Amino acid sequence: MVAEKIEIPYDAIPTLSLFHRSIEDFRCVVGPVGSGKTSAASMEICYYIPLHLLVEYGIKTTRWCVVRNSYRELTDTTQRTLMEWFPTGSLKAADNTYFVHGEEEIPADSGHWEKWTVEILFRSCDSAKDIKKFKSLDLTGFWIDESIEVADEVKRMLKNRIGRYPKKCPVRYGIETTNPPDVEHETYYQFAWNTPPPGPIVEKLPLEGHEGFWQPPYENAANLRPGYYDDLRKDYRDTPDWIDMYIEGKPGVLIKGKLVYNNFKRDYHVAKDFLAYNGLPLFVGWDNSGNTPAAVVLQVPAPFKAQVLAEYHTERLGIVDFTHMVNQAMQQRFPECKDIHHWGDPAGAAEYSKREGGFTSNKKLQEEQCGITVEASEQNFRARVESVDQQLARIDGLLIDPRCTRMINGFIGGYHYPKNASIVGEYLPNVVKNKYSHDQDALQYVMVKIFKPIKRPETNIDIYHARKDDREYNPKENMRTR
Repeated sequence: MVAEKIEIPYDAIPTLSLFHRSIEDFRCVVGPVGSGKTSAASMEICYYIPLHLLVEYGIKTTRWCVVRNSYRELTDTTQRTLMEWFPTGSLKAADNTYFVHGEEEIPADSGHWEKWTVEILFRSCDSAKDIKKFKSLDLTGFWIDESIEVADEVKRMLKNRIGRYPKKCPVRYGIETTNPPDVEHETYYQFAWNTPPPGPIVEKLPLEGHEGFWQPPYENAANLRPGYYDDLRKDYRDTPDWIDMYIEGKPGVLIKGKLVYNNFKRDYHVAKDFLAYNGLPLFVGWDNSGNTPAAVVLQVPAPFKAQVLAEYHTERLGIVDFTHMVNQAMQQRFPECKDIHHWGDPAGAAEYSKREGGFTSNKKLQEEQCGITVEASEQNFRARVESVDQQLARIDGLLIDPRCTRMINGFIGGYHYPKNASIVGEYLPNVVKNKYSHDQDALQYVMVKIFKPIKRPETNIDIYHARKDDREYNPKENMRTR
C-alpha cells in the first residue's frame, strides 16, 4: 500500500537540469534573483541525492546542514522554500531540524516501495566566529544558500564534516547557491563553469571536483509573475550595478554600507577596451605604510583627464619585494617610459627599528633597495576623496582600464562606510579597511597631487577625519588645537 502523499510538479529549467545531472562532489549555482536556485537545491538534497544513494548504495538516511548568513534570512527564505516543496516533513523546533520522508518504487513498476529519511539541520552563520557550530557535525553534505555572504572559514570547516554520515559514507556533497560574486571572490575562480561567466576570464584553475552552473538572465521568467523583472528594473533604475548583478546576473560586489564616492558610474568610468599607454609621463600612487601594500599607475592624456592603466597589490610580500615586483611589471609594460613620478602615504616615512639595529622606514627601503623616491602625499582623508570624486564628475575626468578589477569593485561597493549597527539608516565615519581600501588609498595619494580638490566649506565629518588623520600620522600632534 502506497502512503498518501502530496505531489508538487517540478520541471527544472535548462541550467538547473544540468546541475541535477552533475556527478561532482561540489556544485555551485549562480544566478539572478528569482532564478530558481533555492528550489533546485531543495529538490537536490531532499529527493535526487537521497534517491541516488538509495539505489546505488542502499543508504536510507542522510543528514544535511543548510546554512545561511543570518537566522532571519535562513528561516524566512531558505527554510520556508524547502518546506513549501516538502510540506509533509516534520519540524523539531527545539534545534531547528526538519525531517523529510520519501519513497520510490524500485525498480519501476515492481510494486516494491523503498523509503528514505533526510535529516536537515538549519544553521545561521553571521561570521567566522560561528565556525564552532559545525565542528562536531557528522554530515552527508551541506548546502550554503547565498554562499558569497558566508565566511570562507565556515565553508572549509563544513568540507571536512561531510561524507561522515552514515559511517563510512562512500560519497560527500557540497552545494552552494548564490547571486553573482565579484570577480575576486573564491567562488568566481574555484568552480569550473558550465558556460563562461559574463565577466573577466577566470585565470586560476578551478578546484578538482568543483563544477559551477552560471544561469543566464530571464531563464526562469516563465515561472514568475508577468513583468517581474520589468518592475525590478523600474524600482532600481538609479542603481545600475544592482540591475547588472541581480537581474542580468553579472559579477559584482555586494554593497554592505554607504559608498565613499558619489559620482562613479561603471558604464561611464570603466573603459570598454584595454587602455593604451600614450608615451607621456606616468604617475604612481603607493599605499606603502602597512603590511598589504598596493600601487596604481596613471597617465594624464589631456588637462583635467586621468586614466588608470594598472593596479598592483599583495597580501604576501613585504614592501621591498612588492616594489621590485611593481618595477619589473612596469618595465615590461611601459619599457619606453623614462619619466615616472611617485607619491605615497606620508606614514610610509615613519621610522621603525630594524632587527639588526638602527632605524628605517618603508619610504627609505624603497629608495635605498629599489631605486625609487616616493614623495609624501596628502594625509587629509577628505581632500583625497574629493580629488577623486571631482574627477569622476568631470566629463572624461577619470577612465579605468577594465583589467583593474579590484579598483573597479572597490568603486562599485567594496570601498564603503559600514552601517551603524546601533542606529538604522546611519553609517560609521571610518571607511572599512579591506582588500579594496589599499588600491583606493593608492589612487587617492596620486590623484590629490595631480588634481587639487576644489575648496568647499568644512563640515563636521571633515573635521573628524582631519583630526583622525593627524593622530594616525603623528601621535605627538594629538594635543594640537585647530
